[in-house]
Amino acid sequence: MKYRRLRDAILMSLIVLAVFALICSQIYIGIHGSENTRDAVLYTCKESISFTGVFVRDETVIYSQHAGEGVMNYSVSDGSKLSKNSSVARIYDSYLQIYNRYRIERLEKELDNLRRAQDPGTTDYAQPEFISTQIGDSYKNLLLNLAGGSLDSVYSESLEMLKLMNIYNIATNAEYNFDDRIQRLEGELNSLNAALKEPIATVTSTGTGYFTSEVDGYENELNTEMIPEMTVEQIKDIIAHPDRRTESYKNAVGKVFKDYSWKMVGVIDVANRYFVHEELLFSIDSSENTYTVTVDSITPTGNGNEAIIVISCDELDSELASTRVADVELTFIEKTGIWAPRDAIRFSGGIKGVYVIVGEQLKFKKLDVIYEGDDYVLSKNTSDSEYLNLYDRIVIDPITAPESEGGETVTTAATSSVTEPTGPPESVTTPATEPTETGSGEVTTAPEAGI
Repeated sequence: MKYRRLRDAILMSLIVLAVFALICSQIYIGIHGSENTRDAVLYTCKESISFTGVFVRDETVIYSQHAGEGVMNYSVSDGSKLSKNSSVARIYDSYLQIYNRYRIERLEKELDNLRRAQDPGTTDYAQPEFISTQIGDSYKNLLLNLAGGSLDSVYSESLEMLKLMNIYNIATNAEYNFDDRIQRLEGELNSLNAALKEPIATVTSTGTGYFTSEVDGYENELNTEMIPEMTVEQIKDIIAHPDRRTESYKNAVGKVFKDYSWKMVGVIDVANRYFVHEELLFSIDSSENTYTVTVDSITPTGNGNEAIIVISCDELDSELASTRVADVELTFIEKTGIWAPRDAIRFSGGIKGVYVIVGEQLKFKKLDVIYEGDDYVLSKNTSDSEYLNLYDRIVIDPITAPESEGGETVTTAATSSVTEPTGPPESVTTPATEPTETGSGEVTTAPEAGI
C-alpha cells in the first residue's frame, strides 16, 4: 500500500510536470514564434489621387425682374429635367402664402386618406389580420426612413401607415366612420383656400434642360469649349473664389444646363498618363455617392510633375448639379484580398505560395495573386484549402524548407525569376501600417511620376 501511494504520487507529479512543460512550451512558441509568423488577414488596397476640381457645364441663367420683390417658391428640385416654358418658381408676397399652399396639399391628402378608409368598397373586403401585418411592415419602413434621414419617404410612409390603421379601425368596428374629422379638415381647407393670393410672378424656363437653383457667377464665363485654353492660374483662381456673383446676378432665379454630361478640370502633381481614356471611380467629399468618369486628358504644364487633368461624366444628381468647386478622389484600383508578406513567398515546383503552420507541421499553400505591393501581395479570398486561407499562420522564414513532391528544392521569391505583376504600370502601393491579426488595412497612394 505504501509503495502504491508513492508510485501514484510520482505518476501524478510527472503528469503535472508534463502539463506544465507543455504550457510553458506553447507560451514560448507563442512569444518567440510570433516574430517569424504573420496571420493572413483580409486587406483592402486602394490606389487613387486626390485634387480640387472645377465643374464645367454649358449653362444658361434664368432671370426674373420680380426676383427681389417677394419670396421664391421653387416648383422643381435641383437636378430636375425641364421642358420649354415649364414652371420653375413662383414668387409670393410672403412666406404665409407658401405655407398655406403646403398645408392645403397635406390636408387634401389626409382627406383622401380618410374617405378611402371608410369607403365600403374598401372595408367590406378588408381582412384585419392581413391589414395588421401591413401596418407592421409599414412601421418598419418608417423607422428605416427615419434612420436614413429620408424625410420625403418618412411623410409618404406615415401617410400609408395612417391609411392602413384607419381601414383596420373601420374593419374591426373600433370606429364607425370619420365624418367628424373630415368635416373639421374640410372647414380648415376652405379657410386656407379663401386666404390664397395669386403669385406676384411665375418664372418659366426658356428652353429644355436640367435645373439647379444655385448660381455662382461663372455661368457666363465657363463652358466646355474653353477647357483646352484654361491655365493653371485660371483654375486656381476659380478654386480660391468659388462665388463670383455680381450685381448683374441679383435677379437670377437659377440656371439650366442642356444635358446630364459635365466635365471637371483640376491641377494634379502626377505626370504619369497611363490612365488617360480609362474609366475610373469618382467621389466628392460632400457626398457618399460614387460615379464612373472618364479621364479625357492629362496635360503636363512643364512645371515638374504638374499637369492639368480633364475628366467627363454622364451622371448627375442634385449634389453635382449645385456644386462648382469640390475636393475629389479618383480611384484607379481597389482590391480586397488576403494579405501575405513578400518575404514569406516561396516557390515549389514553379508554383508561388507560402508556408503556414498546421498543427505542429509546415504546409505549403498556393497564392492566387490579385495584387502586388512593394512588400506584400494580396491573394484571392477563397475557401479552397490548397490556397492561402483567411487567418492561416504564415511562416516568414522557414528554417528548413521541405522539398516539393517532384523533388524540386523550394526557392524564395527573391531568388526566383517568376513574377506576376497585377497592378497598373509604374504604380506603387505601400501599406501605411502592417496589418494586424484582427483588422484590415486600407492605403491610398498616388501613381509614381514618369510616363
